[in-house]
Amino acid sequence: MAEHLEIFDAFPRWRLINEPISDDPLVGLQRDTALLKEVAAGKRGATARIWENPKSLVVTRRETRFPTFKDAQAQLGSEGWPVLVRESGGTAVPHEAGIVHFSLMFRQDKLFQFTMDAVYEALCEPLQRALSALGLVSGYGEVKGSYCDGKYNLVVDGLKITGTAQRIIGAKKSDDGVQRSAVLAQSMLMVESDPVLGTDVVNRFYELAGSERRFDPLVSTSVQHRMGDAAASLAAGELTQKVRLELANAFEQLTTRDA
Repeated sequence: MAEHLEIFDAFPRWRLINEPISDDPLVGLQRDTALLKEVAAGKRGATARIWENPKSLVVTRRETRFPTFKDAQAQLGSEGWPVLVRESGGTAVPHEAGIVHFSLMFRQDKLFQFTMDAVYEALCEPLQRALSALGLVSGYGEVKGSYCDGKYNLVVDGLKITGTAQRIIGAKKSDDGVQRSAVLAQSMLMVESDPVLGTDVVNRFYELAGSERRFDPLVSTSVQHRMGDAAASLAAGELTQKVRLELANAFEQLTTRDA
C-alpha cells in the first residue's frame, strides 16, 4: 500500500470539519493553528477541515520586515484586502470566497513517522479525486513564476490550480515518556476566484511593501476556467459548493475504505 494511503489507515477515526465561509478572516486563518494545538496535546484526534475565508491577503512573518510593510498593510486594508500574518513560510497568498482550503492534521508518535512527501500526497489525494470527478486531470509539479510555488502544487493543463504547505509542531512528553508531534498540511484550491486578480494583489503588496519580488499572473488557473462551458451555466458559488461536496465525498471514501 502506498505510504500516503497508510496515513488514512493509521488512525481509527478521522473527523471532517466542513465549515461555511468565516465571518472574520483572522478567525478563519487561526482556526487551523488552534485545532493543531489540540491535536498535539492529545485533546483531538486526526482531523480534516474544509473551509473558505473572506477577502484578505495572507503573508508570512518574514515579510512583515519589508521596509514599508506597514504602509502596504494600511493601503491594501483600505482597498478591502486586509493583510494578515501566518506562521508558515512561503509567499503572500490571497484568500476570498471561491478559494477552497483543505487541511489535514494528525498526531505522530515520533517526529517523522511519515515522510513529508507522504503527507503532501495524502493531502492532495482527496483534492485530485474531487477534480477527477469534475473531469479535470491533475498532477504534481512546480510552476515557474507562480506565488508560493512548490513541487506539490497541483497542476492542470500546465497551470497551477492548488498550492500546498506543511508544518510540524512538537508537544511535551506524555506520561508514557514519548515525545510526540503533530502535523498540519494545508492546501488552497482555486475554484471560482480569479487567479489573475489574485496574483495582481500579491504583486501589489510586494510593490507597496518595498520588495522586488513579482509573480506571473498567467501561470495559475481555477476550476471554473478549466471547466469552461461546463461551468458557465452555474450560478455564482454553485461550483464552489460542488467542489466542497466532491472533496468531502473523496475524503469519506479514503477514511472508511477497507485497509
